Amino acid sequence: MKNTAIKAILILISAICFAGFTACGVSTDSSMETNYAENVNKKAVKAFKEAKLIKVGEHTYYPDYLFESDDRDKKFKDYILSVLEKCDKDLHDDIFVYIIMEAETKNEFRFSAKVIIDGVILEEGEMMNWHSPETGYVWDYDYSKFRRCGFTKSDLIPTEDACTTVYADAKANSEKLYNDNKIYGTYLLKADGQGNLYYEFTVNDCSLVTIDANSGSIIKAHYWNGDYTYDK
Repeated sequence: MKNTAIKAILILISAICFAGFTACGVSTDSSMETNYAENVNKKAVKAFKEAKLIKVGEHTYYPDYLFESDDRDKKFKDYILSVLEKCDKDLHDDIFVYIIMEAETKNEFRFSAKVIIDGVILEEGEMMNWHSPETGYVWDYDYSKFRRCGFTKSDLIPTEDACTTVYADAKANSEKLYNDNKIYGTYLLKADGQGNLYYEFTVNDCSLVTIDANSGSIIKAHYWNGDYTYDK
């Protein structure tokens, strides 16, 4: 009888402890979620969007804003896209085209791109493409600026956190921004030559802020209002 009573008491104590532990756990998680929600700026999350990449062929991507600064007609864009699609057939890596420049020879162009691996743009994965009479347009690695690196995406901070940090910093430097009435922009996930991941934010068209994708701290910020100044 005595042993039965002791066992009953032990079971009751265990049940009480388990219930208390579970309740504490739920309370802690809920508190963490509440704090996270308070730290995230809803305006910041709305202000910044991941840059939209448009696909050409099987391996070629370009940002939807690539042609925005060019005032030439639709025929020009169609011609450029036809060149990229044709060159895509010889590619094995996915690439991100970020520059189109007119070459010295009339009606010829030069393209610059970076290799993409698992949705991450390699900052030092440089590729180039320009016309030659013998081969036409062909992509090639720019080995003076090319380094293929390994990385992991397992410990990335939420993009909402990165947006909140950039928004706060941009707001503190609003007098340096182009069109400072409103903060807006896009971001891309990139890796440096050592495999360190970072978010690169384009803010109000002319400014650039990079955020460590693991720690959430600002790596560098360059604000520009778009005005050129000339020495007299």
